[in-house]
Amino acid sequence: MDIIWWLAYVALGGFVGLMAGLLGIGGGGIMVPILTSLFVLQGVPHEHLAHLALGTAMAAIIPASTASLFSHHRHGAVRWDIVRFITPAY
Repeated sequence: MDIIWWLAYVALGGFVGLMAGLLGIGGGGIMVPILTSLFVLQGVPHEHLAHLALGTAMAAIIPASTASLFSHHRHGAVRWDIVRFITPAY
């Protein structure tokens, strides 16, 4: 893979992080269409585009949301009594 694609993915991550941090926009709404376009430009077969873009976005969103949860927890901003109430496995 060329360095230009790595830079494109890093730029996408920075842009999505900036938009999410400043405007509160969900990352998936920005990430999936742009990832789809990047994958098209790289020659990924069309039958795999949607699955690959959605899976890549989810793979990035899950660790980011987990880090956000722990950050909010450190600041005492998580109501764990409510989390336990709404969690299906509880």
